[in-house]
Amino acid sequence: MPGTATLPVAPAPRRLPYRVEALEGRAAFDALEAEWNALLARGPVDLPYVRHEWLAAWLDAFAPRARLRVLVARDPRGGAAGFAPLLEERRSGAIWLVAPANDHSCRVEWALGPDASGAAAALWGHLRDRLRWDALLLRDLPRDGPTSTLLEPLARADGHLTGRWESLRTPWIALGGEGAEARTSSKFRANLRRRARRLGEMGAVAVRREDGRGDLQGALRELFALEAAGWKGARGTAIAADPRTVAFYRRVAGDAARRGALAIRALTLDGRAVAAQLGLVHRGVYALPKIAYDESLAQVSPGQLLHREVVAECEAQGLAELDFLGPDMPWKRDWEPRHRPHDWLYVYRPSIAGRAMHTLKHRVRPAVKEALSWWR
Repeated sequence: MPGTATLPVAPAPRRLPYRVEALEGRAAFDALEAEWNALLARGPVDLPYVRHEWLAAWLDAFAPRARLRVLVARDPRGGAAGFAPLLEERRSGAIWLVAPANDHSCRVEWALGPDASGAAAALWGHLRDRLRWDALLLRDLPRDGPTSTLLEPLARADGHLTGRWESLRTPWIALGGEGAEARTSSKFRANLRRRARRLGEMGAVAVRREDGRGDLQGALRELFALEAAGWKGARGTAIAADPRTVAFYRRVAGDAARRGALAIRALTLDGRAVAAQLGLVHRGVYALPKIAYDESLAQVSPGQLLHREVVAECEAQGLAELDFLGPDMPWKRDWEPRHRPHDWLYVYRPSIAGRAMHTLKHRVRPAVKEALSWWR
């Protein structure tokens, strides 16, 4: 699976082939852009959501005044081997180091190069010995990815306490071969054909494509408005409801367009968008951060009909995978996907405070939740 790897791990040695420096602030982070992305391209986690410009957009939108620390592992010649961006937060008197991420981040990984094991060990060694913190939290880590498989064993081997909470089971499908649509159920395929006919009876149906060379801002406005007109708008969770989120997705789309990775697709009925996707194409994978559809036309499934067109386009281009991103949902299951589990990974210092937080979070609260469920 692109972007994931299972690698051998070992406790962090006291002497490492890499030196680690801790940088603070946006200016220091911004100066790393070129070598950050170059390192990603050589390593096991070359994902759009780990790229420097994605994180910069997130920081500007959601945490412009946060205390940012970036741990940088370098080889003896000064070449970058790994980057670990962290935000320092104080919660109830405890110091937390957390990944710069929220629900819009898709997934989290440290930026690791070809020697992911050595870089992770060096970064962990610096965290363990040089920084003050009580708890470390990395959310939405792919369970089989290198950060997850390397960091937790290193921490546990050094006597630190850890815990996990499954946050997502993200669906994905392989492309090619006989075709992804052909691997779905006959009932689903028949429904698609019937709904396509019904939509066609309502007017002229077309697919509009935007990769950044046309009216990018118009395509984004269309997608945001379509999403806001549905249940997310009613709940106040649509992109358009928060200027920070609007700024983030505009920035992400613009950055993707500049490197040829943007794929905004809209299904139109008589020229009006009835479904839209904001897609990213990177290293043979089509990833899907955002979708929207006209809920008044739910009976003809415009979102699924657009997705059918997108799948066919991806296969015609020779892409290997379609990553739905986000949580598992019924409409995604119609495509017979496999799933990629993600966790929130917690690491606690073996101190009185760390042990207390670990016990409360991973023992007491689950026990109380289970006990309460007996009384329902």
